[in-house]
Amino acid sequence: MKTGASVEVKICGIRTPADYDACRAAGAAFIGMVFFARSPRHLSMEQAAALAAHADQFDDGPARVALTVDMDDTALADVVAAARPHYIQLHGSETPARARDIRARFGLPLIRAIRVAGPEDLAGCSEWDGIADWLLFDAKGEPGELPGGTGHVFDWTLLASHPGTARWMLAGGLSVGNIGKALAVTGARAVDVSSGVESAPGKKDASRIQDFVSRALLG
Repeated sequence: MKTGASVEVKICGIRTPADYDACRAAGAAFIGMVFFARSPRHLSMEQAAALAAHADQFDDGPARVALTVDMDDTALADVVAAARPHYIQLHGSETPARARDIRARFGLPLIRAIRVAGPEDLAGCSEWDGIADWLLFDAKGEPGELPGGTGHVFDWTLLASHPGTARWMLAGGLSVGNIGKALAVTGARAVDVSSGVESAPGKKDASRIQDFVSRALLG
């Protein structure tokens, strides 16, 4: 797992070994594996297991993050067995109590997505102190939309005074075109991108991954 970069980059929604290789070559710190049937980036258990087996060939690859949405323990157990993730990302309506149970049951660190439209969405960040290893600030979409990977951007200035002590990542509509401004405005030390490095929904583009990571690492 790569660590220590000035800005850590998570490429979310990879689907193939080639995607993984592109993320590793670019220097990404994390890759996200999506387990949500409505997403064009959704993985079957078989696909996840094949990706994990491919990734296990490398000692210096990015950490694997399993993105889940309101899964019960049985479904989570299937994901953990197939993907063998280093982190579980909670991207639904999971409460701190539910997250604490997941952490105790599976023994894995957690990333908690916080969907942001206004300052009121940040009010509960401190509830995750000691439970989530990372918060991931993403844009809140319209009702019924996918919970992430939509390409929406939120008002980055809202992060200037968010409560809580957990480390955090910036997500939501990031691309090569705006990552420099996003880092300058927020001071983020970790970022998450999905649709911004795709040529079509669910289809990662190796050159866009390389360009995004390179630009992010410039700070």
